[in-house]
Amino acid sequence: MALIAHTTVVKRVINGGEIKLGDTTLDIQGNDKQGCFVEILERTKSQLDAMLSYHSKIMVVRLDLRMYEYHPNNELISRYIRKVRKKLVAKYGFNRVGFIWAREQEKAIHQHYHFAVFVDANKVRFPKNIVDICSRIWSDWEQSPYTPKNCYYIVRRGRHDDYQKVFYRLSYLSKVRGKGHKSKSANDYSTSRIRLKI
Repeated sequence: MALIAHTTVVKRVINGGEIKLGDTTLDIQGNDKQGCFVEILERTKSQLDAMLSYHSKIMVVRLDLRMYEYHPNNELISRYIRKVRKKLVAKYGFNRVGFIWAREQEKAIHQHYHFAVFVDANKVRFPKNIVDICSRIWSDWEQSPYTPKNCYYIVRRGRHDDYQKVFYRLSYLSKVRGKGHKSKSANDYSTSRIRLKI
């Protein structure tokens, strides 16, 4: 595991195709040339675990949020999360909505965001309405989001295969490449802060 200085904060980077978090070893989208930030992987796992401690199954939906111009901060994505959460709670009566986003900028002159939302799959069976709500909100402000192929997963509590598939997909958000193009006060990523049910 390497340590790199990243916008004046030292962040842990792991190179390779897997990571051990607690007692669990998970495959990730890293390799010897492409590192992943450990903190993002840890936060991803903590929010998946927290959601699954409340719900027997969860749905994870992925979108890419594109922008017309560069913004040095993340105020827009923060507003977006608040509005998405409010709409989903009103429509489905969710008690909690989990999320993760990662800010990236590579060859383009403005950033984009990789985004995933976690919801109770006992209350929603198909992703279409979730995708529509999330897309409509972002489209009111910016470019229409891109919906990737196989944009959703159902993760059942205790099913390691389900968990591994979604964690591997979400590990893409932790990649080092593309991070750091922002103001010093802005973050490269954020997640919900749902606490594990005890």
